Amino acid sequence: MKHVFIVNPVSGKADASLYLVPRLIDAAAGAGVDYAVELTQHAGHAAEIARQYGDDGGPVRLYACGGDGTLNEVFTGAYPYKNAEVASVPCGSGNDFVRNFGAAEDFLSLADNIAGTAVPVDLVAANGGVSAAICSVGLDSEVAYSIPKYRRLPLCGGQMAYNISIVERLLQPMGHRLRITVDDDVLEGDYLIATVCNGVAYGGGFRAAPMADLQDGVLDVIMVKKMSRMRIAGVLSKYKNGLHYQNGRVVPELSDVLESRRAQKVLIEPMD
Repeated sequence: MKHVFIVNPVSGKADASLYLVPRLIDAAAGAGVDYAVELTQHAGHAAEIARQYGDDGGPVRLYACGGDGTLNEVFTGAYPYKNAEVASVPCGSGNDFVRNFGAAEDFLSLADNIAGTAVPVDLVAANGGVSAAICSVGLDSEVAYSIPKYRRLPLCGGQMAYNISIVERLLQPMGHRLRITVDDDVLEGDYLIATVCNGVAYGGGFRAAPMADLQDGVLDVIMVKKMSRMRIAGVLSKYKNGLHYQNGRVVPELSDVLESRRAQKVLIEPMD
């Protein structure tokens, strides 16, 4: 098997090509495997590299060395090829996909990654591409979208970046009129969040679907209705930490604003 390390040099806070590539070369050479290191040069390049090695036809393990965006690109390029496996060396700002299996630190041992055995996971067909973990619209995705720009500021890592992004978003109009088709059921209403989950976490640690399973063939759909600004902070706190869902159901104190479904097909359409 060939081991191909696809490195996104702009992931995270430092240039991964400077500190990671020498480690990759040492680990692969030390393991005695056939390997290659590829640096991405533009958006979509990781998918192109994955397809290139998939087309070669031989068994290949493609390591996404970056954040969740890089990993998604590698999945996108690799999923049509039965000869391809995908691994992760998480060095982005969020690294949410690996939270389905443990902490990001658990995936930083290159020797373990090289020696590891692949397991099958579900992928989601979404907007003409694929998603490995979560697709979302609404307040949560808007907050998550802003977090990376604050993480790059001094003293604004982790929780501070999240808090600033929340405040920024709360000062803007919130909520969208949506039509959500969950298998054969059609729901319409004003929603803050509509999240379709294959995996557990997204947005740098939002545990939107603590019950999700990457191998069960089912999507977990979480819908949060529009509410007052006074209540949002408490609801989002539980949502972020996965405390909105316990013992297989939405917690009673949030049942008036939060609903969950399980489905195999979901369509979300804006109505405003």
